[in-house]
Amino acid sequence: MTSNQAGTSDPLRWKALALLCLAFFMVILDAQIVILGLPSIEDDLSFSAGGSQWVLSAYLLSFGGLLLLGGRSADLLGRLARGQRPRC
Repeated sequence: MTSNQAGTSDPLRWKALALLCLAFFMVILDAQIVILGLPSIEDDLSFSAGGSQWVLSAYLLSFGGLLLLGGRSADLLGRLARGQRPRC
């Protein structure tokens, strides 16, 4: 048994948790900014309520796609940095 398995906690784990919480907060904040900006977008571009829904959906889909792309890139680059062969 290693010392991490014996019940002692790794201090790096708490830093990773704090980083993940901060990243999640930024995602929520980013979505809220778009939601709050929708009335201005509707007025400036003369969109209906359905048009603003398309704006929100397009934004969130592109954000999700870039998030997946960034995750996959980080996975491949992390494997290369450790000297492992990337899985495709």
